[in-house]
Amino acid sequence: MEIDSLKQMLIELAKFWRKQSVMTSSKSKQEIEEFQKNNGLHLPDDFVEFYSQLNGMETLYPNETDEEGFLLYPLEAILPLSCEFQDSELKNKERFFLFAEYMHKSWWYGVEVINDKDYIIGIIPEKDFFKPITNSLIDFIKLYMDNSPKLYDY
Repeated sequence: MEIDSLKQMLIELAKFWRKQSVMTSSKSKQEIEEFQKNNGLHLPDDFVEFYSQLNGMETLYPNETDEEGFLLYPLEAILPLSCEFQDSELKNKERFFLFAEYMHKSWWYGVEVINDKDYIIGIIPEKDFFKPITNSLIDFIKLYMDNSPKLYDY
């Protein structure tokens, strides 16, 4: 995705969260690189941009979600799929990380990383199931801000 479009979408997301009193901050590219190295994760470029502009929702549950019950993790809370589901049998599970959840872990939103530019975002309702939603962070944010039924359909 084009970085300028993503930056514009992140501005809209910041406004969306501000209306709900959701706290955010940002991370430096160096902090993001260190996090990736220290945690054995590789974030696609769009996610690096996301965390450098908005570090997810700063206040983790059980304190805060948005008005609909979503929690988009700050950088320090994202984790490989295998940390939440040690015995998952998902194909290529080492390529997945979790970056959001709904209603205090009723289900998760994860990313299957293919390379720096290509990835698939989907719903993970249980340890062995991943339902693709989109291959664009911009699209995911738009679906999220529109409270799209696609985010609930697994």
